Amino acid sequence: MRDYKKYTINRNEALVIALKKLNKLTHKILIVIDDQNKLCGTISDGDLRRWFINSYLVNYTCKDIMNSNCIYAEKNNLKDKICLAKKKGITLIPEVDDKKHLIDMHEVFIKITEKKTNTIVIMAGGRGSRLLPLTKSIPKPMIKVGGKPILARIIEKVIQEGFENIIISVGYLSNIIENFIKDSNFEANISFIHEDKPLGTAGCLGYLNKFTINYPIIVTNGDILCECNFQSIIDKAEQEGYEGMMLGKEEKIFMPFGVINNENGRWKGLIEKPTYTYLINAGIYLISKKMIKLIKKSEYLDMNSLFERSLENNIKLGVEDTTQYWIDIGRHESLRLADNYFRE
Repeated sequence: MRDYKKYTINRNEALVIALKKLNKLTHKILIVIDDQNKLCGTISDGDLRRWFINSYLVNYTCKDIMNSNCIYAEKNNLKDKICLAKKKGITLIPEVDDKKHLIDMHEVFIKITEKKTNTIVIMAGGRGSRLLPLTKSIPKPMIKVGGKPILARIIEKVIQEGFENIIISVGYLSNIIENFIKDSNFEANISFIHEDKPLGTAGCLGYLNKFTINYPIIVTNGDILCECNFQSIIDKAEQEGYEGMMLGKEEKIFMPFGVINNENGRWKGLIEKPTYTYLINAGIYLISKKMIKLIKKSEYLDMNSLFERSLENNIKLGVEDTTQYWIDIGRHESLRLADNYFRE
């Protein structure tokens, strides 16, 4: 279930509170609820703009301007409602139970046609040893998921969002990737960085000075499939003044044992089979030119070390979390899950 609560607002809240919340959200829409968590409507940034343009009155609450006829879904009509939202250009819809109480929300991925100049870098040079024997003869990004190579899905997603400038870092069995790109005729400018030796998850970025780069760049691992919006990461960095960002994904870990709470050996309590929630590194990053300048040519450098180095140099770093579909195809089990998802 997604963290929809940050997108909710009580219908009696002042409009200035709604404005402040909208300013921090990826999707510029709020789900309006009552005190019993019942769906009342939605408010978009457009609703607010139109209201303030047409009214000089400020002592109003959210229920005064919300769209009470908003699109919402139930369990039995979710796919149909998502299709309807796509047609109307709506990027987020609430889901309710049979009593219209809010239980979830769903992001709607809409094809973007506006062209964007930012460079996208795809890390595709790893050996993928955890996926042997599949990776004995092909590089991991060329493994098919739902009948299509992982790399092709990443590139198509990038192009669909409007990005045209792509650099792929290759190493292990690089000729297979290069031949695939040559034969695919993707509608994008695609170049290659060749790693003669493993340089870690960030070291190859030291070779970007050979290319014309439009900063900030988005860097994604070549085994990550994620339906998040890259432009929203760029927009947040610009709004908040971040020079680097790391995408996070909320993951829950169930502990099948009781966990003891103690202090200096004294028993303080027991939490029975708890579930812990963490924001994990999702393998997608926004990187500025300032960060690239910190990388020495041909040095082995992992991305976490680059971020630590940037922090030491007083570079402002941020985090964006996604509720969209995300999977790291680094194991046979996750490959099976991804294959099933995209075949559906």
